[in-house]
Amino acid sequence: MNNNEYNSPYVPKPGAEIGGRHIQPYTEMNSLARAAYTIGIIGVISLITMLIYPALIMGSTAIILALLSRDRDGKMHSKAKSAITTGIVAIAVDVLMVVMTMTVLLSDGPLKQEFNSTFKDIYGQTFDDMWEDIQDGRFDLPYRNLPYADQLNSQLPIDGEMDYNEGNSSEGIGSDGNAV
Repeated sequence: MNNNEYNSPYVPKPGAEIGGRHIQPYTEMNSLARAAYTIGIIGVISLITMLIYPALIMGSTAIILALLSRDRDGKMHSKAKSAITTGIVAIAVDVLMVVMTMTVLLSDGPLKQEFNSTFKDIYGQTFDDMWEDIQDGRFDLPYRNLPYADQLNSQLPIDGEMDYNEGNSSEGIGSDGNAV
């Protein structure tokens, strides 16, 4: 006997009324739909806390899990549909935040000037100077310019002068890859 056919006299059929109450059919929500819904909500919450990468990861994971939760007929539970919506919102708002931030940083305006002055106070050079150094291939680590980093700078090798065999045994590695 198949329990899905509602043949039992003890189980009311869907759509029946008992005591003025309408009986709804039981719809089973699988664990993938529930997980997708939860992860989608976490993705939106991570947007509120201004976390960039978790929103992107959680949003895409929620969409994938929601699509995987479809049943054999291709139908989705309402929680899975909500997970797709929250995942798309998390990804879209996240991409919008990154684009807006890059637009502010790469354009001229009062926000960029304020950011440059704060960046200079922290790192000893403006963001624009660092961006030009990165593009020219002359980028030096910003912590070398910090006033309190004198002890750290004395321990760091000058670029291109690092001896990889220092502190190892007296053997080196020859040009052919064998120990010398």
